[in-house]
Amino acid sequence: MFNNLLAEMARNRINQTQLAEVLHVSQKTVSNKLKGKSEFTLSELNKIMGLFEGDVSFDYLFGPKDAGCRVRQK
Repeated sequence: MFNNLLAEMARNRINQTQLAEVLHVSQKTVSNKLKGKSEFTLSELNKIMGLFEGDVSFDYLFGPKDAGCRVRQK
């Protein structure tokens, strides 16, 4: 679902457990979000962008080319 995000996580050696800690959610929640079973909030997206410190764009990680991405405002 979020192929570019997963690729950047791998390049930066960030696993789902570490991402869960940053987002203050469980690893299972991160897994569900990455599979498209639930949506990321805008706050979570901002935290994820902060992990990559401007190395990648928002559109690259979450844009329409990454088919099926869903974002929920909170």
